Formats: sequence, C-alpha cells, structure tokens
Amino acid sequence: MRVSMDFSAFFHRSSKDLLGGGTVYIPHDDTQWPVEWKTAYYKAYPRFPKIALPTSESSADFFELMRVRKSQRDFSRQALSPEKLSTLLKYSGGLIEEFTDNNPRRAQPSGGGRYPLEIYPILFNPAGEIPAGVYHYNVKEHALDSLWERPFTAEDIAKLAAYEWVQKSSGLIVITAMFWRSQAKYGERGYRYILLEAGHLGQNIYLASTALGLKCTGLGGTLDYSIESLLDIDGVTESVVYGLVIG
Repeated sequence: MRVSMDFSAFFHRSSKDLLGGGTVYIPHDDTQWPVEWKTAYYKAYPRFPKIALPTSESSADFFELMRVRKSQRDFSRQALSPEKLSTLLKYSGGLIEEFTDNNPRRAQPSGGGRYPLEIYPILFNPAGEIPAGVYHYNVKEHALDSLWERPFTAEDIAKLAAYEWVQKSSGLIVITAMFWRSQAKYGERGYRYILLEAGHLGQNIYLASTALGLKCTGLGGTLDYSIESLLDIDGVTESVVYGLVIG
C-alpha cells in the first residue's frame, strides 16, 4: 500500500512562526538590512519590443463594486480595448505613486515591499492595435514587453486551462512569483506572503474589471506546466501561482 505525505500540512506547520526554524533573522534596525532587502526588483525584457500602454483612468463607487463583483463565465471573446487593458493593469498591480525612492508604492500590498509577483497578459485575440499574443507587464514603464505575437486557437487555449469556457474569453492574466524576492528576507514564511499577495492582486483584477465593465473569473484550473513553457520560465525560481480569465 502506498503511503503519501501531506506536504501542504508539513509546509503549513514549518512556516507558522516568522521567528521559527528555517526563517531569516531580521534586525529591528533597518540600517543593518542588506541592500537587497531595500531594493525593488523589476523583471524586464530589454531586447524584446515594447508596446506603450495608453493613459486611461476610471472612477467608480468602491462599495458598489464590492456589491456587484462576481465571477462570470459567459464570455463572448469580445476584444479588449488598449485603454481598458491599460487601466486594468495599472490599478491591479501597477505603480500608483511617483518614484520618490527606490521602492514606489504599487496597487497591491506586499509583505515587506518585496513585490515578488509578475503579470503576464495572454491575449487570445487583438486588443485594438495590440496583436494577440503573449506579453509581460513591464511595471516600471507601464508597457507591455512583447514576448510572442501569435494567434490562439481553441486547441491552443485548451492547453492552458482545464475548462472549455475559457476558450470564449478575451484572454488570461497569469500571475507568477519570483520566490527569492520574498524568501531572501522572510525564509519559508515568505512563501505564505507571496500567496497572500497573489490574492490581493487577484481581487484588484476583479474590482478593476468590474469598474471597466469586463467579466472576470479567478481560475483554479490553470495548466501550469504548459503555461510556464509558453512563458519560458523554469517553474522553480519563477512559477505560476494564479490565473484570471477576463473578457
């Protein structure tokens, strides 16, 4: 008889206490912190083409957004506009405060200001003049790093998500984590902070989508190996932690 270990329970126990085993000692005096802990890191693709995102704003009643926000799966594969995509990205995980230091504030809270998450919009059809394809959201420049312009068939989309209804959406917002950014400071406990931040970012995407008149659904059925292969990430130092379908 095969006996399996519940690794999730093992991890949860081992990461319960910030001061417990496997964590990093954090001096109270932040002048003793290494430079790495005070530096915000940005992933970028300098050799890839960039698409500047247009300036776009939106206003909405926050409490009304909370009331009407819901997961919706009845997509029609209607194209996004560049303006809506721009606003969605900025107010979900973009910079919302000017560069006053080396770690400007972003739309989502992040443990220790480590910002370990990266956002990859995968557009199944064009968004205005932005072609269908695979992109990385360049937070620092509020632009898209164009990784791969390509069409997506129903068969292609089926390799990324477990549910057929995803094929009728406009695209998939993939959230990955670069674990070292948090775990260099917080050790095992940092992994928990990464997952908490992914939840905050996901809720931002829900609320921003609602404000923009878009449908959104958090996706548990991401096919991580296929997505990581598409994004050309190793799945270890950087891995998929969440996906949301929009349209």
